Amino acid sequence: MTKLLHLQLLPLLSGVQNFSLHLLDGLPRDEFDIYVASAPGGELVQAVEERGFTHIPLKNMVHPLSPQDSLAYTELLNILRKHRFDIVHTNSSKPGLLGRLAARQLGVPLILHTAHGTPFQQDQPRAQQLMFKRLEKLGNSLGHKTIFVNNSDRENCVSLGLLPPQKAQTIYNAVPFELAEKLGKIASEREYDPAKEDFVIGSALRFSTQKNVLNVIGAACQACHLEPRLRFILPGDGEYLELCRQIVKSHRLNDRIILPGWDSDITSWLGVFDAFILYSRWEAQPFSIIEAMHAGLPILGSDIPSIRELVDAETGWLVPLDAQDELVQCLVSAANPTKKAFEMGQNAAAKIRRICSYDVMVASYLKLYREGV
Repeated sequence: MTKLLHLQLLPLLSGVQNFSLHLLDGLPRDEFDIYVASAPGGELVQAVEERGFTHIPLKNMVHPLSPQDSLAYTELLNILRKHRFDIVHTNSSKPGLLGRLAARQLGVPLILHTAHGTPFQQDQPRAQQLMFKRLEKLGNSLGHKTIFVNNSDRENCVSLGLLPPQKAQTIYNAVPFELAEKLGKIASEREYDPAKEDFVIGSALRFSTQKNVLNVIGAACQACHLEPRLRFILPGDGEYLELCRQIVKSHRLNDRIILPGWDSDITSWLGVFDAFILYSRWEAQPFSIIEAMHAGLPILGSDIPSIRELVDAETGWLVPLDAQDELVQCLVSAANPTKKAFEMGQNAAAKIRRICSYDVMVASYLKLYREGV
């Protein structure tokens, strides 16, 4: 059997980790001996073990750049020496650099990396951007191929000279059949009800700078004051959650803007929502939008390249970053008329089934795995 390692950083069940689980669920069990390595603890570990895969704890891997990275690298070398993997598949920037370096040093036959976004962003200081670009170029030189989950990041990295075109490939994310069917049932059961009193805009997000939550909460508060039919339900956690709760409380909108905290089962909320918002500063290809579209929800997204690959004028609304007045107006107009929002949601469900195929995702990675061993 082919020994396959998926290398992750955090033991959470967010988009990057769910990518690995979704892909690994589709691989032939009689062909692959599957391992997942990440920091210890957390829901990812339980999910890996429930599937019968082997979890390897990384005791020294931390998120920010740190002197501890040398210990993490030594730990990775020891793990790779012990298990002699045929394939090392890294995910995200820190595991992508350290994992590819260790795998190359030990001569692992196939080294793949999936880029779930890039570590360099426009908002960063120029020196920081340059450092991250150089690290990405180094990591890409160590692996056999880098897979991007959208076309815009792939084209940008190739144009910047971070890797040659032949080493770059785009494979869209997708959700497994069982989940797609469950979400599709939610979409099929939606009905346009002109007498509905509330219009609920929801999300599933981390309360972080990336997700632009302070702008979202501020706009939601303003929109609620302008449109009494609007309600918001935004499950998630993160460093800005308590601050956002204080902002909502200061506007006396606790009954209309609900911030319930983290919930790993977002599907139970999608049937309640009338629209889905993700106004991020940067994204790769968020599973939250893919799942929301499968559930028949129109998407209100930030007008950034990666989200534009999923959302268009037929499936939702795109608002430029830092256009707060436009965001508020979009939130208000989304609820009036609701017929338009309902039709966009039906279009979204049809589009996402067409462009994000689970069969294509699994077959594409399986082809890379088989060609490399």
